[in-house]
Amino acid sequence: MQPRSLVLLASVTLVMVVIAAIALATGGSGTTRAGADARALPGLAERLDQVASVEIRRRGLDLTFVRQGDDWLTVQKDNYPADAARLRRVVLALADLSLVEPKTAERALYPRLEVEDPGTGKSTLVILKDKTGAELGRLIVGKRAYDRLGAGNDGVYVRRPGERQSWLARGALDVSDEMANWLARRIVDIPDRRIARVVLTQPDGQNLTLSRATAAAKFVLDNPPKDAKYRSDTALAEPAMALETLDLDDVAAAKKLPPPATGVTTATYTTFDGLSVAVKLFEHDHKDWIVLAATGAGKAADEAKKINDRVAPWAYQIPSYKAKMIATKLADLLAPQKGS
Repeated sequence: MQPRSLVLLASVTLVMVVIAAIALATGGSGTTRAGADARALPGLAERLDQVASVEIRRRGLDLTFVRQGDDWLTVQKDNYPADAARLRRVVLALADLSLVEPKTAERALYPRLEVEDPGTGKSTLVILKDKTGAELGRLIVGKRAYDRLGAGNDGVYVRRPGERQSWLARGALDVSDEMANWLARRIVDIPDRRIARVVLTQPDGQNLTLSRATAAAKFVLDNPPKDAKYRSDTALAEPAMALETLDLDDVAAAKKLPPPATGVTTATYTTFDGLSVAVKLFEHDHKDWIVLAATGAGKAADEAKKINDRVAPWAYQIPSYKAKMIATKLADLLAPQKGS
C-alpha cells in the first residue's frame, strides 16, 4: 500500500472514531435500542397511587413536595401549595419513561447530556417515595431532546444513580425551571375593570386616592393639586392594575415574616360590587413583600372569605413592577414641569 493511501486510510479511520464517540455521547440511529418495555423506573406505573412525595434536587434547588389528597404541598415553603398539575405531570411522565438508546458511560462526557452527579452540574435528581418514606424510584434527569425520536416525539437523557450507563429515554419530562414555577403562583386576580377606588398611603402618612364612578369612566385624583397636569390617563389607571394576575416570586409563612413597625406602604382596593382588599407592602432582604386581607359586603362576602382562606397564612414576594404600582406617589402621576 502506498504511503498516500495509508495516510488517507488513517484519516478516514480517525474521522470514524470521532463520529462513533459523538454518537455514543449524544445518540445516533445506529446505536443499540433498549426495547419498548425497558422502563426507566420499572414497576412505578403499577404503584402510582402509592406516590406520596417528590423530591427535586439540583445545584441551587432542593424542593420536597408531599401529597395531601389531590393537592401537593412544598415542605421547604412551610407547606405552601405547589403546582399540583405540574407535579402530576412529572409523576406520570416518570412512570411512562422508556429507555430507547444507550448513551455514554464515560463520566467525562456526562455534562454533554447533563446527567452528571446531582449538585455538580446541570442535572436534576428526582426521588419518589411512598407515605412510609420508602423509595419508589430515583432518576437523574438531564437535557431534553426535542423531536430526537422523530415524528414530533421528544426524548430526555437520563441515568440511574449508581449506574455508569446513560440513556436516551422516550417521553416529555420537564423538571427544569426556578423554584417559583413549582409553586401555585397566583395570589389574586382582580381585574382593573372591577376597581372603583384605590387608596394608597405612604410610610410617612401621605395619602393618594384614585376613584371613578363607573367601569367605563377614567380614574381621577381626589383633591388634586391646583392646576395639576398628569402624565397620562394610563398613569392614573395603573395603580388599579396591581391586583390583576398578581403572581408570587417567593412565599413565607406570615407568622415568620410579619410587616415591620415602620416603612410599610398600605393600599386598599375597593370594587364596584363591594369587595375590599387591603395590602401592606414592605421590604425584606431588598425584595418587595406583601400581606393581604379582604372584606366584603353582600355577594362579595363569600369572595372575601375565599381570598382570606387562601392568603391569610402567607407573606408573598412580588415582582418589582407590581410593587411600584402599589407604591405610586403623587409625583409619579404629575407631568414634569417645563424646563425640569
